[in-house]
Amino acid sequence: MVLVSAQHVFIEVALDTKTSALQFLAESARKLQLTTDSSAVLTSFNDREKEGSTGMMDGFAIPHAKNPTIKEASVLIVKAKKPIEWDSLDGQLTEVIIALLIPEHEAGTIHLKLLSKVARLLMKTEFKQQLKHLESSAEIATYVNQQLIEE
Repeated sequence: MVLVSAQHVFIEVALDTKTSALQFLAESARKLQLTTDSSAVLTSFNDREKEGSTGMMDGFAIPHAKNPTIKEASVLIVKAKKPIEWDSLDGQLTEVIIALLIPEHEAGTIHLKLLSKVARLLMKTEFKQQLKHLESSAEIATYVNQQLIEE
């Protein structure tokens, strides 16, 4: 199962805030034809953030959107040019964003499995270090897919 293609990985993206990051993700999802409505996806991201921050530990965030306009379960990865504030659990700035896009009809199944896999991977120091270290979209996509399959 390939959830991350090289086109889904964005390196050195200039982001100022969590808001600009979520806007970038929603617009990227539309450009990649993963959704038909970027504003609906942005609303889903923002609604989820209101429930509690998706800023995790060690510079990572895992925002997720469930929405009927999302065509297929997908993962987008963004490495920010400069770390941004995300109200993370440890108070650190966020460097890497792993966004989950889930069609509404898969909300209880794929969404929970994918979210738990990503969360478990983010508990592994080696995974986090490798993700921060890799510099090409293709390398990151290959590595993340491999880790999601093994998890």
